[in-house]
Amino acid sequence: MRSLDLRLLAVFDAILREKSVTVAGESLGLSQPVMSQSLSRLRDYFGDQLFVRTSEGMMPTPRALSLASSVGEVLGIVSQRFEPPQAFDPCTSSRTFSFFATDFAAAILVPSLMARFRPHSPNLRVRALPMRPKGMDEALESGEVDLAFGNLSEFGTGFYQTGIYHSDYVCLARGDHPEIRRALTVQQYLSASHALISPLPPGYDGLEKFLRDMLDPARIVLCLPNFFTVLTFLPQSDMLVTMPRRAGTTAARIIGAQVLELPVKIPGFDVKLFWHERFHKDLANQWFRNQVREAFNDR
Repeated sequence: MRSLDLRLLAVFDAILREKSVTVAGESLGLSQPVMSQSLSRLRDYFGDQLFVRTSEGMMPTPRALSLASSVGEVLGIVSQRFEPPQAFDPCTSSRTFSFFATDFAAAILVPSLMARFRPHSPNLRVRALPMRPKGMDEALESGEVDLAFGNLSEFGTGFYQTGIYHSDYVCLARGDHPEIRRALTVQQYLSASHALISPLPPGYDGLEKFLRDMLDPARIVLCLPNFFTVLTFLPQSDMLVTMPRRAGTTAARIIGAQVLELPVKIPGFDVKLFWHERFHKDLANQWFRNQVREAFNDR
């Protein structure tokens, strides 16, 4: 059986509806010659005139009338299956959005996100996941996780990225530190005891290498598993902690620590947002990306 171009069925349906080849062409955005050629192909395929010119317009033959319901059904199925995606409605959606981030990045972002979601999107859920040494790219590609953000470089082809902000580092000392107040000298920094987050999450390990190269090994007294543990030990310690600025200022606000500018030069870094190309046009993913960008801008 010869194949039939689905576009010809749209021509059939339009002529049946409008009773005019010209008007049908206008409704489809097709010229008169294209419509005439399409009608000729339809007649050839079905072996029938299908539409005959009368005083009341192009009227269907009995064969055309017998085809009408089937043509409408086929066009309906095609329209339903291939129509443009409906806009994502956060007000009614119960979707769970997920992202990879460091513990402190999640602590900074989540309150802003939830404040945005709750008034108008009460059914949305958020899942924050820790950075992984391996497998983040596969999770983003499969759709298991929507986004990743941080100082990341391991994502290769097939991923989109956009910059969120540039960060440098600051040093934290407890608020009533006996020797350090408001400012920090190079000598104080190099001679002080330091706590180090180790191992740092993917993308941040350059800080650990820099500090280990710069400081006397005896000055690194404590290694912590994550940024969050700074909150529990620093108020009772005279040690210093070097942290990304946003994480540091957030921690200092919670525990009343001093935020000190570094007296040594440590290169900063760019925090970026990453997603897989499979979901670049996904309306829900687009909406979530915008929410993350705006939440960080609120900080």
